[in-house]
Amino acid sequence: MSNKKLFNIPPEAQQKIAIIGAGAMGVSVASILSQLGIAKVTLLEAESTPLNHYSASLNNTGILHHFVYGGHFSTLELLFKQTLLFKKFMPDYVFEDDYVNYLAPNIKGNTAIYQKGVTIKDVSKNLIEIYNNHINNYPSEQIFGSAKELVQEIEPEVILCGTGDKNLFNGAVKVKQPVLNIGEYCSHLIQLLNKLIKKQKINLKTNHRVTNIQLSKQGFELQINQEKKLYFNTVINTAYARGLEIPIPSFSGEKQVGNIVKLKVYGLYKIPETLKTKIPQLIDSFSSTLLIRGEYGGIIKAGQNRLAIFYGLEYNQAELYIPLDKTPINLPQNWISWVRSETDYFDSRNEVSILQAIQKGVSQWIPWVAQLEPIKLKKNIQVYPGKKPANQLEAAKRDHNPIRYQYQHQTGEQYIHIPGGKLTSVIYHSFLIIHNLLKTYINKQILTEQEVKKHLRIDNNRTIIISPELEFLLGKELPQSSPEKREKIIRELNVY
Repeated sequence: MSNKKLFNIPPEAQQKIAIIGAGAMGVSVASILSQLGIAKVTLLEAESTPLNHYSASLNNTGILHHFVYGGHFSTLELLFKQTLLFKKFMPDYVFEDDYVNYLAPNIKGNTAIYQKGVTIKDVSKNLIEIYNNHINNYPSEQIFGSAKELVQEIEPEVILCGTGDKNLFNGAVKVKQPVLNIGEYCSHLIQLLNKLIKKQKINLKTNHRVTNIQLSKQGFELQINQEKKLYFNTVINTAYARGLEIPIPSFSGEKQVGNIVKLKVYGLYKIPETLKTKIPQLIDSFSSTLLIRGEYGGIIKAGQNRLAIFYGLEYNQAELYIPLDKTPINLPQNWISWVRSETDYFDSRNEVSILQAIQKGVSQWIPWVAQLEPIKLKKNIQVYPGKKPANQLEAAKRDHNPIRYQYQHQTGEQYIHIPGGKLTSVIYHSFLIIHNLLKTYINKQILTEQEVKKHLRIDNNRTIIISPELEFLLGKELPQSSPEKREKIIRELNVY
């Protein structure tokens, strides 16, 4: 990790920037920003550790989506660009799978694949076209090999391991699409953060819950734990669902209608020894699998002998619509405290019954799932901006701009709120935010447009172009920690 700063502007011209929330997005933005030489970066985390049990990063299945929303070409294209950037920046060891199986069950229903007659083969052709276009524009970026290797038609028996009825499906493909090992990914981010803290590039303040944000002559005034106050030129709120609870400055310009907050669940399961003996390919060659349907399901490799499984009918447990004019926003307390609480949020159902229902739902297509051993239920709060979508295709279109709400201070500094997005989008969105912040320095004539474009620009096709120096800002060259250290972090994070 180099000590060289890409934009070496004088200290008096550097902004004081606060980043709220030390999850994947907060750590990524802080890590990139702190190494550019343009700001004094403070990372504020409400809990005692970064990437803690509240973090959406830890409760994610790890899929880097770029296929499931195939009915909407523009979204398919954008998510693929985001995955390309993720693959470029993150060390290979954080990936559990290099490809994902997709099965299209023979059922009717509204799904992103089947919008207006679009089939799984049509989506495959679209993805190959998108990749070919990218390679034509950027020949050195053949990150997934040739376009023909990207998507390959396969027989359902490969996925069913000989135990299911292939006639239940009308198509199956395997796609070069990484799935993150969440434990390894979070371990890498913690290692990166610790290196930058040691080099005094990031000031991490844990147990600092932001309870209010006001405007003042000193910039943005952040009230911490209802007690002390801190002041910053620019504030970036990456606190996901809990960030909605913070009253924020008045909006200027066009507003979003509101937010949809969803409580979602999936199960973690162990492959028993008897099943390993019966179907050895589950350990040797099985890849993460998604079932494409109106309410889809999936089996994600999530560590040694561990599978994360979700089933559409059980996945979305609750939903709350929050208009923006409702300030401050208070999420139901049992949504926020589910990690620490033993109380049963799910009314008359307990976690065991939901784990069983997830297994039963997916095993109707992939029978061996019924023989897995349930470990625990994982829960995640997801936030989607804008009004409630009419269907899955509308939902697919929501992911284009990470900067949902923005307040421009009279001095030119900003409050930016990023309440949510797909894990796929973390690195792409981080650079969109950095690109937005650099405009402030250009407008103040501290940096020139040419200086910025030398390292970071966005072309007309929404591809983010970065200099070779930028590729290392998320720890690409960091050596992997020892297995003991990684296992300790993963155990403390209680990922699996």
